[in-house]
Amino acid sequence: MRKLLFLFVSALLPWLSVRSQKPVYKDAGQPVETRVKDLLNRMTLHEKVLQLNQYTFGENDNPNNIGTEVKNLPAEIGSLIYLHTDPKLRNRIQRKAMEESRLGIPILFGFDVIHGLRTVYPISLAQACSFNPDLVTQACGMAAKESVLSGIDWTFSPMIDVARDPRWGRISECYGEDPYLNTVFGVASVKGYQGEKLSDPYSIAACLKHYVGYGVSEGGRDYRYTDISPQALWETYLPPYEACVKAGAATLMSSFNDISGVPATSNHYILTEILKNKWQHDGFVVSDWNAIEQLIYQGVAKDRKEAAYKAFHAGVEMDMRDNVYYEYLEQLVAEEKIEISQIDDAVARILRVKFRLGLFDEPYTKELTEQERYLQKEDIALAARLAEESMMLLKNEKNLLPLSSTVKRVALIGPMVKDRSDLLGAWAFKGQAEDVETIYEGMQKEFGDKVRLDYEQGCSLDGNDESGFSAALKTAEASDVVVVCLGESK
Repeated sequence: MRKLLFLFVSALLPWLSVRSQKPVYKDAGQPVETRVKDLLNRMTLHEKVLQLNQYTFGENDNPNNIGTEVKNLPAEIGSLIYLHTDPKLRNRIQRKAMEESRLGIPILFGFDVIHGLRTVYPISLAQACSFNPDLVTQACGMAAKESVLSGIDWTFSPMIDVARDPRWGRISECYGEDPYLNTVFGVASVKGYQGEKLSDPYSIAACLKHYVGYGVSEGGRDYRYTDISPQALWETYLPPYEACVKAGAATLMSSFNDISGVPATSNHYILTEILKNKWQHDGFVVSDWNAIEQLIYQGVAKDRKEAAYKAFHAGVEMDMRDNVYYEYLEQLVAEEKIEISQIDDAVARILRVKFRLGLFDEPYTKELTEQERYLQKEDIALAARLAEESMMLLKNEKNLLPLSSTVKRVALIGPMVKDRSDLLGAWAFKGQAEDVETIYEGMQKEFGDKVRLDYEQGCSLDGNDESGFSAALKTAEASDVVVVCLGESK
């Protein structure tokens, strides 16, 4: 009997050894493609479809509702636009995905980190004025570090739309009107965000937007039809994207606009024939905000189901927020309008980015205090240097600058003199007005009691109120030098 028992246990050992081994996709020593394939083979269709969806988290910032928000999130969701900056909350959500889902697939947390997270530096349009791409790479690297420490893995940046109408509201977010300039600074940004490799501790995935031609605004209007010839497409609007894809950009965002009759979100030529087939991009494409549903209003889809079908077939892998993929992709597979191989390819692209980021191996972020994460001395100095290099001196008549020692009285006039919030610039979502040094404070620090500073607002940023004009003129007339500080609201 004792011998028989020994033989029985010995026979079980190989089986027990196999059962104790972790799945291939959880083995950090395996190649990424091997891990992707192994995980795909284990997933149900429902789990795959959830990976193709992105929800938002944190729109309701009432602390009493956070628990309910976390509870209501599907543990298998592919991505979240993370509107908080609390790493503890982010880890709590990630823990749900890792521990409560069947396969433990980490969530990809994204956010619009455009020109800094908390340590804000100049907008992209100003960065281009520096003609210093290496400095922009450093700034994006700094933004990436603050983002990682806040629980963000993915930024919807850089925006490399070539834009030539200053009336367009998004022009502040691009690098200007020149394809080469957008190319150089786009590549610099990708290198800054993604580092040497995506798995580096403080790297985040970049997202090129808006692919493509979104900046061809007619009359400054947004979400518009655009008439782009093949020559203009290839000579002007595609080059920045091609260069950034070749530089390793992990993801792209499809644009809202209709390109010569075919919306970018359902444009197979742009998203698949060029991006995937010609350029061999193996990351994924995310739609813009509710852009898939917008196909209905653009006249190419009769309802949300057809919008889902057309966007997915064109090459949009992830549905940002409008939930049409969640509602209809499984049904479209059942109806044999979408093949499971297409679903697998789309999911593989998303998983590939997650593996490259190291999320399967290190799904959680460090839980540091805000003082440890933000506004470090060296980061503020970097932002200041980029601000200095982005300034443009158009004229210096009679060598007025630098101000001579004979200047004793300076008038500071305009709505931006003591403004904090608007100095942050557009798309500075996590920048805080309390962190901003006003122009007035900067002048005080520079000149101390050597120069008298007289301030008048004169006017507001908007409106037609001229009641402050006379006081501003009077102050100007009494001064040796007038510094007029104008601008626009953020």
